[in-house]
Order: sequence, then C-alpha cells, then structure tokens
Amino acid sequence: MALNIPKYTPPDFNQEIFINAPNATLVEVVKDGVSPANYHALSVFPEYFKINNKWVLATESRMDTVCVAYDEMGKESVNIVEFRNLKVGDKVVIGRTEDGSQGIYMYTQGFVNKSHDSDTFAFRSGRSRETAFSIDYDQLYEILKHEKAKNGYVTWVLGTAISLDEDTRNAMERLIREGYVNAILCGTSLAAFDLECGTFGTTWGQKVFRREQNTYENYYETINMVREAGSIESFVKSGQVKDGIMKACVECNVPFVLASTVRDRFTLPGTYDNVYEAQNAMRKHARKTSTIIMVSTILFTIATGNMTPSYNEFDGVIRPVYMYTVDIQEFAVNKLADRGTLTATSVVTNTQDFVKNIGRALA
Repeated sequence: MALNIPKYTPPDFNQEIFINAPNATLVEVVKDGVSPANYHALSVFPEYFKINNKWVLATESRMDTVCVAYDEMGKESVNIVEFRNLKVGDKVVIGRTEDGSQGIYMYTQGFVNKSHDSDTFAFRSGRSRETAFSIDYDQLYEILKHEKAKNGYVTWVLGTAISLDEDTRNAMERLIREGYVNAILCGTSLAAFDLECGTFGTTWGQKVFRREQNTYENYYETINMVREAGSIESFVKSGQVKDGIMKACVECNVPFVLASTVRDRFTLPGTYDNVYEAQNAMRKHARKTSTIIMVSTILFTIATGNMTPSYNEFDGVIRPVYMYTVDIQEFAVNKLADRGTLTATSVVTNTQDFVKNIGRALA
C-alpha cells in the first residue's frame, strides 16, 4: 500500500470570527518557572494565537505546556515551553477559551478527510484485542520506508522485553543498521541486558532461559565492566561486545537516552539520574521526531507520548507525527490516550513478535 500522508488544511481566517477576534492577551513572567495567572495550557491539537492581528500556529503544541509569544512587529512567533522553563520577561498567552474569543483558537480538523463526515482531528481509529492489525503493519512498513527515504526522524521507545529475546534483539539490531532508527529512548535494563547478551551470550545469566534458574551475576558483571570502561561507547569499542542493540547504536551513530528510575540498583554510565535532565534529553528527540514507536514500556510511553507533538512542520510542510504504542496489554496501549494523547495508533500484541515482524519486513 502506498503511503498517503494526510494533508493539513488551515482554517479560513477570512471568516468574521477570526477577523473580529481580539489579539491574544500577553502577560510577562516576573519569576522564573512561575506562570502568570490564567495561563493558557496547551493540548495535543493544533492551536493558533492572534498576535498583532496575525494568526500564528504553534507548530509544537503538546500537553502540559504554555505558549510564550513574541510580538515584535513583522516577526510574530510563538514558542511552546514547559512551566519550569519559563524565564523572567517571557510573554505568556493568557486565556482559558479556545474558540477565538480571546485570540486563541484550537483547531481539530486540520487533517480531517473532507470526504468523510468526521469532526475528529486524529488519523486513528479505536483498537482492542479483537482488532485485526494487518493494515496497521502494512501502513507502518510504508511509513518507515518513507521516513528513511525522506530523511525523517524515527524515535523508538523500548522496554526491557526487546533485549530479552534473541530473535527480537537481532531484529532491532538490523533495523538500526538498515537506517530505520534515528534515536532510542529507554531505561538502564534494556541496555544492560542487551550488553550482557552481547558480552556473555546470556540473559539473566542463562543461555537457555529458565525462569526458575535466572541469576543477575552476568548482568551486574556487565554493568561493572561498562563502568570500568567509562561509557557504553568505550565498552563497545573495546571489542568485548559481539552484537546487539547498543553495539549497533554506537557503530551507526544512533543516539540513545537512558533514563533512570528511583528503583535502579546499579546504573550504567551515561544514565540520566535527574528526572528533569532526562526529560530534556528525551524531548530533544521527541520534538523533532516524525514517527515514534513506543514498545512494551508503559511509563516511558506515557512520558514520551505526552511530550511529543501530534503534528509538526517538516521542510515547511505541516504534517502529522505518526505515533504507535505497542503492548500485549490492552490497558497499557490505551493508557496513553487516557492521559490525553489521542493520535496514537495502538497495537495489542506480543511486543517481541511485533519487532520481529518489522525486522522481517524491512531489514
């Protein structure tokens, strides 16, 4: 199937509702990290702000953020920032309505196919364990081919399960080497288990997995060896890692972000142990991604999905950011939508099988 990226159709700003709307109210920040009262909090939908009688689109609208406006005549623009990143002097848009009456307009029909009777913004449909996902796989294959050919930015958010199965791990490595991965966001465990397998040929200390016999000896030894080397990159370059996801990332210059959790027992060097620093590092990739695939990790999926714009501007064109959330639990894939990210396509399946299917089709 050929990929048909939905085209964005902006509102008709010649309508009276837009012409007669006032400019957005702007109030300056007087203390770093503290927004003026009645701030306008953004959503995942496209939003416009009227500045000097000009409607400006926020190209990186995302949840739990505020709009900082720049109102120099002829250079009107907006920047979407987190509350904690507000600085004294920033001009924040004030207002709680989204119908244009306060110079703020939330637009839900930018990507709607006009041939259908639909009033939803999203390009998704409902998913459940009874859904046949064949068409989703076919579309994703075409999306990834398109992103590779057009220099898109594909971010993968990966849970530990991806590094615990040999075939899945191999498939992910091939996808990295074939150019279908531009960044990986994950926790310490995925990287550590992957490096254990690449170094010792074991997972949880076993070459053949038996739940009752698992041990962390090789896992901890691997982390210790990486810490002695000083970094994952140095450990990989030492030649001790034979294969795997981290090795492919280092050799293919694919960036990865390791975010720690409060329960991490023994972390790899390079792991972000400050939540704001981790968030900033993850957001650098989320803000420029054109397709994001979140697999087998509920907390990372929710965190990354909420900080990822559902649409963005690429080479001057407004287009949707394709989002996929994949988990064997229906609860897990729906949790992202429950938290407000409405544009993700959910796939309820064994995540190891999912990655192997992608690998067989593309790599």
